[in-house]
Amino acid sequence: MLWAPPSLVGLPCAALLILTPASDQPSGWSQPIAGAIGAVSVALLVIGGGSGGRLGAVTSAYIVLTTAAFVSLVLLRPDAPLRQALRSVVAAGLACALLIAVMWGSEAWGGLAWEATRQASSAMRAIVEVAPDAFPIYEPVVRFISLTWPGMLALQTLAGLTLAWQLHVRIATTGSGAGAADGAGAAGAAGAGLARAPLTRFKDFNLGDGWVWGIIAWLGVLILPVSSSLHIAGTNVGLVAGTLYVLRGAAIVATFAEAFGVSAVALVLMAAAAAALAVPLLFVLPGLCTLGITDTWYQYRRRLAEARERQRSNTT
Repeated sequence: MLWAPPSLVGLPCAALLILTPASDQPSGWSQPIAGAIGAVSVALLVIGGGSGGRLGAVTSAYIVLTTAAFVSLVLLRPDAPLRQALRSVVAAGLACALLIAVMWGSEAWGGLAWEATRQASSAMRAIVEVAPDAFPIYEPVVRFISLTWPGMLALQTLAGLTLAWQLHVRIATTGSGAGAADGAGAAGAAGAGLARAPLTRFKDFNLGDGWVWGIIAWLGVLILPVSSSLHIAGTNVGLVAGTLYVLRGAAIVATFAEAFGVSAVALVLMAAAAAALAVPLLFVLPGLCTLGITDTWYQYRRRLAEARERQRSNTT
């Protein structure tokens, strides 16, 4: 659970290339590429599902369900890729939870958490052997992963599906004459009429207002005396919502940095310095999360755009 299975990218990408070509004239080599990616992804799923215990089997089934949900939503209900990915995570998560309850019963969740703990412990031991200074974080990381592996898998899925979408658009439109359509923001899909725009810029990353309730749920399970099941569920929801709000806050910082002439290289260097020092992350990450949450009401980027527009109007 420390890293995402490659099939989270490969299988959705192959399915999209085969079932939803990204242009009216798809390139001749996109289908063979899709077949190769799909074959490798299926092989990795079979290997992971057969050798990874129950957790490996659950992860493989979840990836298949997520891929099916994502491609179905793309075909039946065209929308923004990130929104489709979020819906796919929810649908596949519920279906997978139902399968676990039917096949193994509710007590299986404890076993899955134990397997996640064991895998995290093995990975952290390997890291500590290479970098002994990492030993103080060994136990906290293992405990955190044992509690939040569903949320981490959900975040990995969001990243995998969005990357799969971008790869699908790039591969299927290369050499197909669809560049003009992509430059305009969309390309027609043969027989489906689906928008095929690449992902929006990171600086435009946004969330619906309802995600605030995920943070509220997380704070609730921290404060209120709730059952262990609700505590685990609320913590995982909070992890996903908090990470998305951190990304939203980072997008706001990137937008203001661009407006005030701070280069992207400078931002990357500052982020690398914060990550290297570790302690500033205790302030940077909560600060970005808070910035992303308050953007729900204050709409910082919209206010900046309006202010720049007024300034432009006054100068002309």
